[in-house]
Amino acid sequence: LTINWGLLVFNIDGISLFFIGLSIILIPICIIMSWNSIKHLNKEFFLCLYVIIILLIAVFSIFDILGFYILFEAILIPMFLIIGIWGSREEKVKAAFYFFFYTLIGSLLMLISIFKIYSIFGTTNYQNLILLNIPSELQFWLFLGFFASLAVKIPMIPVHIWLPQAHVEAPIAGSVLLAGILLKLGGYGFIRFSYPLFPLASEYFTPIIIILSLIAIIYASFTTCRQSDVKRLIAYSSVAHMGLVTLSIFVHSYEGIIASIIMMIAHGLVSSGLFMCSSVIYVRHHSRTIRYFRGLTITMPIFSTITLILILANIGFPLTFNFIAEFFSILAAFNYCFWVGVLTCIGALLSTVYALYFYNRIYFGVFSPHLKFSRELLEFEFQGFLPLVILTILLGFFPNILFKFLLNSSLINISL
Repeated sequence: LTINWGLLVFNIDGISLFFIGLSIILIPICIIMSWNSIKHLNKEFFLCLYVIIILLIAVFSIFDILGFYILFEAILIPMFLIIGIWGSREEKVKAAFYFFFYTLIGSLLMLISIFKIYSIFGTTNYQNLILLNIPSELQFWLFLGFFASLAVKIPMIPVHIWLPQAHVEAPIAGSVLLAGILLKLGGYGFIRFSYPLFPLASEYFTPIIIILSLIAIIYASFTTCRQSDVKRLIAYSSVAHMGLVTLSIFVHSYEGIIASIIMMIAHGLVSSGLFMCSSVIYVRHHSRTIRYFRGLTITMPIFSTITLILILANIGFPLTFNFIAEFFSILAAFNYCFWVGVLTCIGALLSTVYALYFYNRIYFGVFSPHLKFSRELLEFEFQGFLPLVILTILLGFFPNILFKFLLNSSLINISL
């Protein structure tokens, strides 16, 4: 589907369709989960969510790099307001400014690259630029500009430090949007623009990016094991999973591109659900400190079962959608280099350690007397979890639902 609006071209293909679909799924869930938790400026809050969904649909379908940049950065404004105004704790304003300026400053190099492209070629239209033969030396500098911006968004180590702080202070809708869809803007930008436009530079910098991705996978997994706050634990696990995404993209193989897209969709579903779990806990007990909880299965069996499904999906358990993603990621890593594959497997094992520690510590063991007044999921909370759990399992059993679109996508052919 192609739409021309003035000089801008919007095109929905097999890949952008998935991210638009993910956005459309998550926004109603954000509304459901926030219905009782937002106590002031309700209309303004929901207006921010509506603005975000419009911007997300536009950014995932636009075929103009300047338009992509403008929409890419415009999403910062409603997210800044959501974190800064409706955040859950005392440092929400600090976290909002940290998120805003860290990601905005990182994007300036991308803007410079876009201006350079326009000054030389006279266009920022992706469909025109893809036909050009950009000189290799120019590709290197342009790629670095794009990489600096997209690496902050995804985020890659060492430019990841804004993410845990933003997650800890954000309301449930902010965390779901950040983990579920906004982090994917970086990966989408790499697949859509960076490699197709600058293939020589992408291959030249591949070893460095692979090393950074492996560091993210292993370092973030170790760091996750040390966290005492539920939200921080989930946030660092997102850094590890996004490291797997960038690794899959930059091994430059068919399996890698497929793996990165599936991983982003699967992570968007599961990480959103896990942040919703942390919100359910926080709303009832006003704490996210892991050592405070024990034996939650006794008072909240349905909630505990849903959390277990999401945890198993997060570690790539067979018959979940995340398993398909991790299988293709590890396959692509081994095809690129045996030792890269080994280190990727180690990262996957570490994710199992922190996930099972998290679940065992909170839901099993001797019942904590502090939790005796815990109440089971309310109906609207259950309705919020239901589509995420169903899609995670359904796509694990029937991955061909997505594969038939991916295999026919012209973008994958261009990227390879």
